[in-house]
Amino acid sequence: MGKAILAAIVTLIVGYLGMVVGLELLGNWVEFGLLIAIAVMGAFIIYFNDKK
Repeated sequence: MGKAILAAIVTLIVGYLGMVVGLELLGNWVEFGLLIAIAVMGAFIIYFNDKK
């Protein structure tokens, strides 16, 4: 349960920061935050499901 909460919090923060970057630096491209958030959550899924 702790991993899911960690992944959700990090994804929200990264998504928000990506949205700010999209607005300020990329010319009102708000969807950049969504794109980054999906990529980060996918990376968390792969990382947490990795069998060692």
